[in-house]
Amino acid sequence: MEGTTLSAINVAAGSGTRLGGPTPKGFIRLAGKPLFLYSLEVLLSHEAVADAVLVVPEGFEPKAKKIIAGSRIKKKVVIIAGGKERWQSVENGVRSAAVEWVLVHDAARPFVTKAVVDAVLVKKDNYDCVITVTPEVDTIRTSSGDLAGEIVDRRSLVRVGTPQLFRRRVLLEAFAAARDCPSPPTDEAVLMQRMGVPVALAWGDPMNFKITTAADLAIAEALIAHRHQ
Repeated sequence: MEGTTLSAINVAAGSGTRLGGPTPKGFIRLAGKPLFLYSLEVLLSHEAVADAVLVVPEGFEPKAKKIIAGSRIKKKVVIIAGGKERWQSVENGVRSAAVEWVLVHDAARPFVTKAVVDAVLVKKDNYDCVITVTPEVDTIRTSSGDLAGEIVDRRSLVRVGTPQLFRRRVLLEAFAAARDCPSPPTDEAVLMQRMGVPVALAWGDPMNFKITTAADLAIAEALIAHRHQ
């Protein structure tokens, strides 16, 4: 991958146990198409993304290769196995991309758009880390057992999503420090923040939601069906 400046790291290494089946989440069929393929095609259609690394569960590399070979993707895709934790899967992907910048995306978010990628990239000149967020629209309370607590001011809250942009060199430093963390980080931006790296926000799209449960999958199916009416 030498000579490129931006690679997409599409993380599809999750087990998908909350979807209730043996198939890894990234390989579950959404409207007849493997889930990971939706986001991978969009990311690689962006002119700023030169190539991609697809991270899959160990043993699923041949299946992923066959799926990509039968897709409309023309750019280079490197397929590698993930790790035990999510951040370790991302690290495997990042180490396979010899570039200055990496765009990390969760393959369980199939409705990423080029506009969302643009919103992240526009901040690249000023920050080493940019994450995608959407506004919090629900009323948020604290709780104690069965009792409701105080209302939290949602104006200061955002929902974190992907894609997330990182300067690769700095992210690798953060991964090295992650081995001393008491618990697995929820995302790579947490590692950057622990190092004192400012984390910039870029507004995403609420439609770029994460498929975690069977209900999420049903909503995604309905959305695709509506778009094809």
